[in-house]
Amino acid sequence: MSVIEIYKEEVGISKCLKWSTINPSSYYYIPKEGQAGRKPSTTTLKTDGSIASLTQVVDEIKKILSIEYLCYGYKPITEELFDRGYIINHKKTYRIMKESKLLCGIKIATKGEKRKFVQFRKIQAQYPMQYLCMDIKYIPINNKFAYLLSLIDVYSRKIIAHVFKTSIKQHDVLLMLQKVLPKECKTFITIRNDNGSQFIAKSVRNYLNEINANQEFTHISTPQENAYIESFHSIMERELVSRYEFESFYHAQMKIEQYIFTYNHFRKHGSLNYQTPQARWNEYFNSLPSDKHPIAAKSENLSRFFEEKIDYSSVKNSIFSSKIHLNLDKFGDEANFAFLMANENIFNYICKNYQTL
Repeated sequence: MSVIEIYKEEVGISKCLKWSTINPSSYYYIPKEGQAGRKPSTTTLKTDGSIASLTQVVDEIKKILSIEYLCYGYKPITEELFDRGYIINHKKTYRIMKESKLLCGIKIATKGEKRKFVQFRKIQAQYPMQYLCMDIKYIPINNKFAYLLSLIDVYSRKIIAHVFKTSIKQHDVLLMLQKVLPKECKTFITIRNDNGSQFIAKSVRNYLNEINANQEFTHISTPQENAYIESFHSIMERELVSRYEFESFYHAQMKIEQYIFTYNHFRKHGSLNYQTPQARWNEYFNSLPSDKHPIAAKSENLSRFFEEKIDYSSVKNSIFSSKIHLNLDKFGDEANFAFLMANENIFNYICKNYQTL
């Protein structure tokens, strides 16, 4: 370029370009403002003939990425979008995910208050409803998946609530907690969970703050910090999930409810001196007031328990003993029997005779 600037007044530009070996098109090129090339499309065609906006595609990608443990890149996301009816190629998916900061490796900052992470790995619970742990487990059904959200009481190892659905959203977590926790926590209650999107959700965190309950998050890739609920899911995998091929969602739901009832009422735990979770729970609330924790004693109205003998001969093929423990959970003015029977004969018997028990 310096040769052209020196001699362009004395000789023609074409000669100067030959001397400098610069291509004429490069010399006369005038750069344009903005991104080069054709403007990117703002719509996407769907297999049903409709047209989806860019916002709809981004929302669909966020739904896919909100599934726990699915850290998809742009190519798997493209395949998933195609399965959901979007006609889109991987280059366009990459552009959309890059613009929306959804690519793997890009840190997505969460809004609101900073999360409180676990300080001590091992929990020392002194009474029921002091420490609760929750997590989500995948349940395979005909090459697809459903999801089990479980909440365990650390003191008794009792599963006090669970939700089984084809997808778990933040409102499912909210509804489960609202059925278990009081309107205002006058006792010390801490809920531990991992960093799933359902637990990080602002609505869940705000609700726990409103009722004065503590929420703590495990560190990334550290399931050992949530060992109690992870242990339950591991036991459930070994004793139930790996032993059955579920025919449908309702088949899996029935077996899971039966298993959780058996786990709470009949499965003995070595860490509880070979007591069942329900026996451990009852033992605390049935002990003398002087033996109870002064704060935890107020939690007794959350659950009341009773025992009643049932004619064992009337329940054929029963695998249970002659005493059945039922949970009577009281919320406001309504009292609902919450029991999940592990045997259809007992279930039918109690449904017919529960008023006389």
